[in-house]
Amino acid sequence: MLSATTATDLYAELGVSASASTEEIAAAFRDHAKELHPDRHPGDGEVAERFKALTHAYNVLGRPESRADYDRRRTPNPAPAPRAAPTPSPNGSVFRTPARARAAIWGGIALLVLGIAAGVVLAGLDTGDSAKTITLWIVVVKLVACGALLTGLGVWRLGRLRTGAG
Repeated sequence: MLSATTATDLYAELGVSASASTEEIAAAFRDHAKELHPDRHPGDGEVAERFKALTHAYNVLGRPESRADYDRRRTPNPAPAPRAAPTPSPNGSVFRTPARARAAIWGGIALLVLGIAAGVVLAGLDTGDSAKTITLWIVVVKLVACGALLTGLGVWRLGRLRTGAG
């Protein structure tokens, strides 16, 4: 049996337009099925194959859900519009202003405190599963390391902004 992904246009197979109603599709199928029915052409393999293709087209287009799916696959989607590249900051720094550098410092401190608190809680917690425990300790280490890094970068950038070094 033919699949909906073949090069055959199912609307053309039935001899109807893509805007045909369900009733028009059914009527076209009945008309063609009378002509191509295998009982009218015993032993003719070509007619039998055309009848199978006609039946497949009707089975797909005669049901609204499968017809909508076929129409979506039949009509190629337009290519997405290319995205504009992000514009780089003038001096390449994430913390361009003193306010952003201070926000990085406070965010880093918050991550440090959260990581230390999570470590204290985890030290007294028995998860019963060594894999879970290891995963939680990895999270704690990441929180502490990222907090320290963010705080350090914020302090460094704030110092450079204050001295006018850029």
